[in-house]
Amino acid sequence: MSHDQGFSGITLPCPFFIRSTFSSLWVMVFFLCFFPTNSLAGEVTLAWNPPSAEYGGFIVAYGTSSGSYTESQDVGAQSIYTVTSLNPGQTYYFAVKAYDRARKIESPFSNQVSVTLPIINARPAPPKDVRVY
Repeated sequence: MSHDQGFSGITLPCPFFIRSTFSSLWVMVFFLCFFPTNSLAGEVTLAWNPPSAEYGGFIVAYGTSSGSYTESQDVGAQSIYTVTSLNPGQTYYFAVKAYDRARKIESPFSNQVSVTLPIINARPAPPKDVRVY
């Protein structure tokens, strides 16, 4: 039996309870948290509710344009992930999708969330007109 219904581009027979689980995959709560730990590199911690026991893992995708995800990371079965090495002052857009246990079929993306990272600990301008007396 295949648990494929509800994933993007796939329409195979599947029991209703699994179909409804995957159809509502990303209707669940998806939230964004910040846990700054390094003042020089931007970090964002994402957390989400898994859809059911029928998933195999998740892919976090992000980019600097809405709906255009140029980076992605397979985060396995964990439902919280910290994206590191982001540029302070830049706006990032994030979405997550699930894949099945066989790692062959992926769900559509979740809702998109965005954040503009603050500029932290900007260096002050150097002193001017230093003189020796």
